[in-house]
Amino acid sequence: MMLVLIANVAFAQRPASSSHSRRFRDKKVFGKIMTAYSDSLAAVVDKHSHDSTYFRVSLNPCYFRLFAPVTLYNSVISNALSMDNDAEASVMDNLIPISNKGVIDTDEEINSSIDNALMNVYLNEPLFVRYTENQVMGRSTFKKDVVHKLPRRERVIDLLGDSRIVDPSVNTELMIKKPNFWTKSGNAYLQFTQNYISGNWYKGGESNNTLLSGLVLESNYNDRQKVQWDNKLEWKLGFLSSRSDTLHKYKTNTDLIRLTSKLGLRAIKNWYYTVQAEFYTQFFASYKSNDPAVASSLLSPGYLKIDLGMDYKRSSKTFEVSAVIAPLSYKLTYVRDDDVDETKFSVDEGKKFKNDLGSNVQITSSWKIIPQVEWESRISYFTTYEKSQAEWENTFNFNLNRYLTTKLFVHARFDDGVKRKDGYNYFQLMELLSFGLSYNW
Repeated sequence: MMLVLIANVAFAQRPASSSHSRRFRDKKVFGKIMTAYSDSLAAVVDKHSHDSTYFRVSLNPCYFRLFAPVTLYNSVISNALSMDNDAEASVMDNLIPISNKGVIDTDEEINSSIDNALMNVYLNEPLFVRYTENQVMGRSTFKKDVVHKLPRRERVIDLLGDSRIVDPSVNTELMIKKPNFWTKSGNAYLQFTQNYISGNWYKGGESNNTLLSGLVLESNYNDRQKVQWDNKLEWKLGFLSSRSDTLHKYKTNTDLIRLTSKLGLRAIKNWYYTVQAEFYTQFFASYKSNDPAVASSLLSPGYLKIDLGMDYKRSSKTFEVSAVIAPLSYKLTYVRDDDVDETKFSVDEGKKFKNDLGSNVQITSSWKIIPQVEWESRISYFTTYEKSQAEWENTFNFNLNRYLTTKLFVHARFDDGVKRKDGYNYFQLMELLSFGLSYNW
């Protein structure tokens, strides 16, 4: 249509030498072109309107040059050069043949008529020509061998009904699952050490056997937007037997049950507003060598800490760190067993509870130094600004394979809230090296 309108305007602006009757005839002929094209579409619509299940308007591809940008076609130039000179007078009258019914007879006649219309545009308004045929054919998107598939005759409403097209090679079952923001993991290990020394060994010494077991369970929630909720259960239990201890066949050297829960709400980037609760105690009664007095037992002591502050988190493929800075922290110390000396745990003599209010800093990290060596660390520092208690737990895992590992535990502790014994300061240290089985999931 744009081409027809452009040609119409071009002919309307021809030099004054063209007569008024010639311009009128040009407009009349192009009007016939528009009428014939509209009538051809109306005829197609009338032809298929009786079929309610399938309706399609077939556009004749011969008309594409009327709607495409004005292009200089080689065939139009060739046909124009081969035209008889006597035919020039009848060019405008024969732009397009119009039958008595107003429809186009053949595609050849349509192409010939459009060629004549294009030639008039080339001659009178060459500035309207935007492309050449070589430019169009040279584009990478042009394809010669294009097979046009006929549209399917099924109605969309039928496909949405009970009848379905079933492809046996395609699984038609569709299952939509809600996103799972929970991640769960665990680690269980069983380690042991053994040392035998005969009674007449020239350097002396003592035979001993050590068994260490542990379990770590984690269940963490992370919606990857604002909320993170970390839950961790730790259990360690180790037994030691030695010949020098005549009162106890075996006694515990490691005993810990600890539950930590931390809820964080993202503030900015890696910082979270955090509330953390931590409870830990032991299972069995423990004794010193050749001493019948109970040093500690279940809930003797038992600790409960509640922290309110900020948590900084960062992680990569080999390193993870979480640092909780709590300006406000509450600590409860409980000694249940009457046979346990409560003063060793900063509880006043004759009492079972001790409430402390202060600040707490806790840093946990995990660093995979190499694929076979991993270092896990936990630093906790609580202070009431009158006394302090600090712990630094280190676990080095030397993984031989998936199931065999060597573990080195180093636990340092500082507590100035208890009385010092002669020859000792406030620092305490425990170390254990073991070898055995380990399994992660």
